[in-house]
Formats: sequence, C-alpha cells, structure tokens
Amino acid sequence: MYSQFGDLLNACKVFDEISHPSIVEYNAMLDAYAKNGDVGFACFLLKSMPKRDVVSWTSVISGFAKNGFFGEAIRLFREMMLRDDAKCGFVKPNEATYVSVLSSCANLDERGVLCMGKQIHGYIGRNEICVTVFIGTALIDFYGKVGCLSNAIKVYNQMAVKKICTWNAIISSLANSGREEQALDTFKRMKEEGLCPNEVTFVAVLTACARAKLVETGLELFQSMVGEFGLVPLMEHYGCVVDLLARAGLLREASEFIRRMPFEPDASVLGALLGACKIHGAIVLGNEVGSRLLELQPHSCRGG
Repeated sequence: MYSQFGDLLNACKVFDEISHPSIVEYNAMLDAYAKNGDVGFACFLLKSMPKRDVVSWTSVISGFAKNGFFGEAIRLFREMMLRDDAKCGFVKPNEATYVSVLSSCANLDERGVLCMGKQIHGYIGRNEICVTVFIGTALIDFYGKVGCLSNAIKVYNQMAVKKICTWNAIISSLANSGREEQALDTFKRMKEEGLCPNEVTFVAVLTACARAKLVETGLELFQSMVGEFGLVPLMEHYGCVVDLLARAGLLREASEFIRRMPFEPDASVLGALLGACKIHGAIVLGNEVGSRLLELQPHSCRGG
C-alpha cells in the first residue's frame, strides 16, 4: 500500500518485516524504487529475486527508460529475452515492455539502435502480437526519430485505431523529417476527425512552422492554443515561436516576444535567438542575448 503512494521509507519497513515476500510484494517494491528514481537499487533487487515475471522485468526496464537510462533499459531487455532457466523460465514481454524499450531505442543516440528497434518490430510481427495503440505509437516515434519516415508512415497507415498520442507521433515525425506541409495537413485531418490537440501536438506543429518559416501560420496556431483549445502555452511552445521568428530573420520581433513572455526564458529559448543572431550577423543583439545566457548558465558557459 505504501509503495503505491510513493512512501518508500514506510514501504521498505513493511517489506523488511515480511519473511518470505511474494512476487507481488517484490514487484510493488521494484515499482516504488523505479518511480522514486532509484533504478539502480531496483535493478539490484530484481537480480536478487528468487523468481521474476514480466511485471518484475518491465518495472525496472520502464524505470530506466523514464529516468533517461536508455542504454541500461535496452541491455536489461536483452537479458530478459535471453534468459530461459528452470527458476524463471522464458518471460514474454508485455505491452509496457515493448513501449519502454522502443522509447529507449528512439531516444538513444548510439549505433545499433535502428537494428534493435527493427528486430523488436520483427519479433512482434513474427509472433502475431497485437499492435496496440501504444505499441504502434511507440513504433512510429521510434522510426521517426531514427530517420525511417517511410516505416513510421507504414505503421501509422496500418493502425485501425489511433489516439491523440498516435497523431502526435506521426505529426512530429513528419515535422522533423522535412515534411512540414504534410505535418500541418495531418494536423488538419486530425481536427476534422474530432480529436482535440494537446500540448504535445502544438510543439510538433509549431516546429513544422518554424522549419518551413511559416510565420503567420505559426503565430495563428500559437494563439489558437489559448483562444480555441484553452491550453496554457509552456516554455517549449514559447521556444518554438522564438525559433519560428528567428529562423525567418525577425530577430527584433523574437526579442520582443521573449520580453513579453509570462516567465523568464530558459537557455533553450535564448539559445534559439542567439543562434539566429550569429547566422544573420546581429552582433549587438547577439551580445545582449549571450550575456543573458551566461547569467543563466555561468558554469557550463565558462567550461567549469
């Protein structure tokens, strides 16, 4: 019970008092440690378990993925797939396992992840595993991020049921692959089918506008977040608009937009403007932005 509410200390006390914990009790602790960010100990606990099931493995694989340890998530998945002994037997992945490992492949900038992701996709197909909305979305996101847009589109077209996360994945994949107009057309089609965009959707479409230098369209979309859909723009959305204006050479407008933001800009927002200043030779404005960036990141900017 305690582990479900994130009270790790009390959960540990209760767990330590159990002489022979069941696999369910072990799994509850794995989940608690993983959600608390202590994935290293969760992995240690996993290895010490007398018996493990798919929930055990997936709790730690998912924990690694959610905490940014993508390589560790993939390595643990491989270990799970290769393990077939008398104590544990072969453990078949479930939906959450596939989603976590595909997400790790998508976000790991390392040789071999394309092959790994394709192998997982092939395994799903060979074993006639149902491609759920979330597995399909994870595949689209994976293929989009590793530069295999045609595969992402193929998975998308084969999916009978699509949720907002699915549309977001394909729109983002198109936007980041030089298909900005197609991304915006897909966004329109999504709305025509009655789905309401969310914050993730707007990051994708604003990115498409920035890359295509569609200033008017981008600004209209940004305004529609609040006016039409009742969403509150986040730092990432403001950053997209700054990038939109900066890429179009509208540096003063971008600077004024930053000044009118309801919160202080972060390094990514200022960095987008600084990069454009360098490209367009705006030395004075670039120095101003650089000074502000230095104030935000004194250690990283000075190499210390």
